[in-house]
Amino acid sequence: MTKVISYSKLARQQHLNYLKHQGRGYRQREEYLAGVRKLMFQMEAQMRQAEMQQMEVFREMAEHFKIPLSFPDLGDRVGLQRFFTTNPFLIILQEFFAESLTPEECYQRILALQTESGE
Repeated sequence: MTKVISYSKLARQQHLNYLKHQGRGYRQREEYLAGVRKLMFQMEAQMRQAEMQQMEVFREMAEHFKIPLSFPDLGDRVGLQRFFTTNPFLIILQEFFAESLTPEECYQRILALQTESGE
């Protein structure tokens, strides 16, 4: 003889299955997000390292041409961005690196800048 399952037991089982399914999906997404966060953290660390290496090039060039250059605090992203858009020496170098200036044009502008600041 067949046994009749009560509605409450059937509903309970459906709710439990629903909870298990949602929990499994949530945990899978959390694991995926954790992996992506870790990857993004690693990528950001590599980007920061590359940025530091680029800034070192600017420092070396300022030292080579004897132009005083003091960067804002490295944690001040807005300050750094503003510094790069307002400092005449950095603007010249950025144009050179963007290949908007030839080495000769870049050198002439640096000389002009040194003359302006020396007077």
